[in-house]
Amino acid sequence: MALSDSELIYRINNGDEKAFNELIERYQNRVYNTAYRIMGNHEDALDLAQESFIRIYKNLKNFKGRSSFSTWLFRITTNLCLDELRKRKRKPELQEENFQNIYKEEDNPERISLSRELNQLIQEKIDLLAPEQKIVFTLREFQGLSYQEIADITGISIGTVKSRLSRARQNLREDLNKIIGKGGLE
Repeated sequence: MALSDSELIYRINNGDEKAFNELIERYQNRVYNTAYRIMGNHEDALDLAQESFIRIYKNLKNFKGRSSFSTWLFRITTNLCLDELRKRKRKPELQEENFQNIYKEEDNPERISLSRELNQLIQEKIDLLAPEQKIVFTLREFQGLSYQEIADITGISIGTVKSRLSRARQNLREDLNKIIGKGGLE
């Protein structure tokens, strides 16, 4: 039977390095995916996921358990991403694999090309969101987190989460409608 996060944390705080490896294995994919969706590229996501686990290792003794461990971990991850975005003051690089293709591979080349163009367009518009909106949007739409989990991770109220998510969706809707209205996808 797998150990709970609390049991692993207890073991880590008592010097059990294998327990830390188990904690990494449990969360590494979700942490990477969160960083990837926020940053927009593989290298940055790897760096920030690694930095998240380094911060966890260094500060685990300070974890008070007022929230779940996963909430604390994702708060660290999103804060690192937000700090990096602010530091760079540039939008993330586009990566074609940010979105799965809408169509199956056996579809004709024209549909595949249209799907890639649409995926790229959506990612470009997400990248233009304010960092605070982008993080809330990513946690909700790509990670499937609840409003409460997002509020805990970001340190904002549920009302603010809903407001930022609403603004992000509205901004995306307006931007995409402008392009579709102009016949932007050819």
